[in-house]
Amino acid sequence: MRFAFVDGLRGLSALAIVVFHLWWYEPAPFPLGESVNWLTQTALLRTRGGVQVLLVISGFVIAYTLRKTWVTPREVLSFLARRVVRLVPAYWVAIGFALLVDLLCRTVFKLPSPCDAPPSLPRVAAHLVFLQDVLGFSSLSAGLWTVCIEMQFYVVAILGWGLSQRLTTRSDIGHPQPRVAALLAVFATPALVSLCYWQRLESTEPWVTHYLWKFFLGMVTWWTLDRKVPLWVFVSVVTIAVGHLVFELTLDTLFEWEFEIPSANAIAITTAIAIFIAGRRERLHVWLNWPWLQHLSRISYSLYLIHFPVCHLLTTAGWRACHGGPTPVQAVALFGASCAASLLAAHVLYVWVEAPSMTWAARMKRRPSN
Repeated sequence: MRFAFVDGLRGLSALAIVVFHLWWYEPAPFPLGESVNWLTQTALLRTRGGVQVLLVISGFVIAYTLRKTWVTPREVLSFLARRVVRLVPAYWVAIGFALLVDLLCRTVFKLPSPCDAPPSLPRVAAHLVFLQDVLGFSSLSAGLWTVCIEMQFYVVAILGWGLSQRLTTRSDIGHPQPRVAALLAVFATPALVSLCYWQRLESTEPWVTHYLWKFFLGMVTWWTLDRKVPLWVFVSVVTIAVGHLVFELTLDTLFEWEFEIPSANAIAITTAIAIFIAGRRERLHVWLNWPWLQHLSRISYSLYLIHFPVCHLLTTAGWRACHGGPTPVQAVALFGASCAASLLAAHVLYVWVEAPSMTWAARMKRRPSN
């Protein structure tokens, strides 16, 4: 089943991340930044919040995917294998393309490299197995870190779902739905710790615990719409989140701390509420069901992976052609060309790599026993 509204949010979020990376990193927001008003500048900088939207969506979709799954060791392996087959080919191709762009920039075009240091074999190997941040290696390309967090979340989600089933009496392959108390005991407790503590620690950033609260918001949104948990649970979770957000903003005002966390949490809360409202009004299949946006959603994973090296190559070459000082018109043209090239590259990556991977993963899914 496809949720057009959720897919539309995914597509918009991926595009927002592309805009942010172009605006903030490639190679600098000026002179384009000098040619727009402060409101536009602020709005463009807030597009980094697209990551928070994707985390909530991931929690929602995985909760939906596991809704009828009776977790066994074999099912755990099957589920994780399908996710690996679905995500890894495009991820590896994106790593290869980032390495190619790095090589071209250093040796052929004599442009600044997108990498902060020449890639080493251990660094590349760590990327291939989703361990670059855990092992302390800097990223070869923007956005790869979230795929590593996603893979960790898949492990947590299916093992947590299975534990919830084991804590529920009369739960078996014919009745795989855990009780509310079991779900909250397994998922809500660590999610609250994530909200109040883990997301404040830099040491947890390479781990799913840092982002677990956002995933949980998406999961509890689906459980409420699917009537696995009563409405008061969703209301309570959102109320706690809003209360904590107000507390964070108060501290920010009193002590003049520059927190990015309140903004991220606000975007995550808004995303969960928006999906919930669409679901309650039976508009998940209707809202944002525009052909161009649905296509953007389909290629969103490929876009997220491939855009940074594409944008880096075009913008650095463009700035050199403009002698390091493009006019605002030239800067806008480079901005638009980079976005268009990223979309084209994402379409190619989707057609040739991601779509076949999706088909392969779908064929791996075992048929349920009668």
